[in-house]
Amino acid sequence: MIYEIFQILLWVTAIMLFISGIDDLYLDILYWLQRRKYKKKLPDFSEMFDKEEKPIAIFLGAWNESPVIGRTLSYAIRNLNYANFRFFVGVYPNDPDTLRVVQEISRKDARVIPCVNSQNGPTTKADNLNSMFAGVIEYEKRFGQFEVILVHDAEDFIHPNSLKLYNFLLGYKGFHAVQIPVIPIKSSLGKLFHRTYCDAFAEVHTKDMIVRQAMGTFIPFAGTGMGFHRKTFNYLEKYNWDLERAKMHRGEIDDPFGVEAKRDVIADSESKFSEEDFTFSNDESQRSSIYINETSYHDDPFSSLNDEYIQPGSKKVPDSIKGYTFMFLAMVIGWISFLVYTGNTEAQQNVITGSEIIENLNLKPSDANANENNTVNTKLEKELSSSRIIKDDIISVSNGFSDEKYNVLYIKDAKNNFIIQESVWSTETGADNRADVLNTTGYFDDKTIEIQDINNNGRLLYKVLISSYGTIDQARSDVAKIKAPVQ
Repeated sequence: MIYEIFQILLWVTAIMLFISGIDDLYLDILYWLQRRKYKKKLPDFSEMFDKEEKPIAIFLGAWNESPVIGRTLSYAIRNLNYANFRFFVGVYPNDPDTLRVVQEISRKDARVIPCVNSQNGPTTKADNLNSMFAGVIEYEKRFGQFEVILVHDAEDFIHPNSLKLYNFLLGYKGFHAVQIPVIPIKSSLGKLFHRTYCDAFAEVHTKDMIVRQAMGTFIPFAGTGMGFHRKTFNYLEKYNWDLERAKMHRGEIDDPFGVEAKRDVIADSESKFSEEDFTFSNDESQRSSIYINETSYHDDPFSSLNDEYIQPGSKKVPDSIKGYTFMFLAMVIGWISFLVYTGNTEAQQNVITGSEIIENLNLKPSDANANENNTVNTKLEKELSSSRIIKDDIISVSNGFSDEKYNVLYIKDAKNNFIIQESVWSTETGADNRADVLNTTGYFDDKTIEIQDINNNGRLLYKVLISSYGTIDQARSDVAKIKAPVQ
């Protein structure tokens, strides 16, 4: 019963995996068909680096992020290949450790601006982003509007050239929003679920994004690594204010927040600044040392992504990836080949073949075994036992007779009666299943069907035996009812 349940579960699992893998296969095929076209559409990076830098605001939401927020800000300030940016870090008044780290870095570098939420945390990421956006509006009143607003997480390593890409696509190419790939950094060995999640996330943010762009469908934002043109926020503000004003005019809400007044203030601030005001005026020529947290990631994660990055005695990264891929495929193919060769796959009944008997099991001719079709290597039996054909394809062997026509053995017992050795199996389950099939035929109701195990060079085999008959003719008459002659 357990075996049957296991088989059902195995088949259900296999079918579900097959169905769920169809969409992955579809995406894989589209990816390989579209990847060359995608590469041709990539921006000209030489042109990207030549463009004048637009002002960029970077949002970092932080709640209990004191172990990593310092490292994130320090790495970005030191390594970003961009000058005209500001960090707006959303923190909470009841998170003093994170607030202390952000304030310490802000005192050393004016480009880091803490935005303390009016409520104790945690609230929601949306509420934290709104707090940072309020800080941006106040900042713009004095220094001019931003061109681009980015959203990152507190633990992100921001690529040194990513702001150049946002600047080019959003500031000059006319895109409203951009999501760049986010590649998770794997933790140390042993965290299986985390590493599996990292692989899945990385695949979605590379291959799936290329396929979605090629199909012209929507590309979902990840909540990090996403950039928006400032006009996108202006549109959201206008839509929100129009919605609130409509509700107010319908009498659904009062005007507790001064919707009309807010709209006038923003309209005045939008018309106040010109293109010349789009570069901030902070004097950043004097900067002291930057605060760095003690975290588990000390090295530059992007150095290993560079094709030309080579450590002494090591290969290029793409070559290493190919090597690991081929090694993994070789292991999978080798293991499958081994299972198929030994006949130990779960989908089979693990029945021993005639060639296995002679080549691997070293059985005597009297222990001839059957495969799924119950065929016996009688030619080799003849050679090994110097047997002789007595009549109707029945061959005399050492302790009985081999029926070449029906592929069974007739073995004499102590009373000189004959026992039919119907087949031999490598598993007891396979032998039991065969015995059940024989019992259901109704041809052996007056006979005994039993399973007998034998030890062959340390390997257990299971014979299916039917007893007993006074003559070979009687035994053969019953065998003929269940077996067709092998042509």
